[in-house]
Amino acid sequence: MKKIVQDILAVLLVFALGFGACWGWFRYKEMTGAEAVESAGEFDLRLPGEVEKSVVTLDEVEVQLKKIGQLAVHSGEYSVSRSKEYVRHFLDDVPIPGTKNAIGLKCTGIVKVGFDIDDIALMLDDKSQRIYIRLPAPRVLDNYVIWDSIECEEDNSWLNPIEFDQYQLLIDEIEQEGLAQAEENGLYEAARENTRTVIREFLSGFDGYEVVFL
Repeated sequence: MKKIVQDILAVLLVFALGFGACWGWFRYKEMTGAEAVESAGEFDLRLPGEVEKSVVTLDEVEVQLKKIGQLAVHSGEYSVSRSKEYVRHFLDDVPIPGTKNAIGLKCTGIVKVGFDIDDIALMLDDKSQRIYIRLPAPRVLDNYVIWDSIECEEDNSWLNPIEFDQYQLLIDEIEQEGLAQAEENGLYEAARENTRTVIREFLSGFDGYEVVFL
């Protein structure tokens, strides 16, 4: 009886080993066959001397430009001193004694200029792989005096007290003078160069394409 059980176990062991060997052989053939097909497919898809190039569309470039937003902005700083005197007159010709007041302001201001992304002219040449861009004229987005920087001198008269409108008028004149000062210091050209740099960085993801500004 014992010998019969041993014979049965031996048969089962041989069967299990045979089954495992067969399964392993089929699995190996399946994997190596798949690799061969994949390699053959890659080889067949390329011709001798063939070079793969990415194709870029105008829509893709426009989407990237839209992301620039407020980054296409340049700020210029100015420092201006300005003073003004006010005297009351009788019949518009005769100054009234004791009615003169004076205001002197010295302050720093900021002027911001930028470009409307929607007005950028864009052209794409797939053959030369170049993206041509023409920037519009820069426009002033903001111009303001930094209030914490204001240094004020006053010569007030109780016969003609200084009014708020006098300060506001002087501030307006300072901002206009500051804008002219920033323009003379190359504000617009600095804005153009800053925007060109930003655009180049945003479009650098289009591999193989050169950005050319007109």
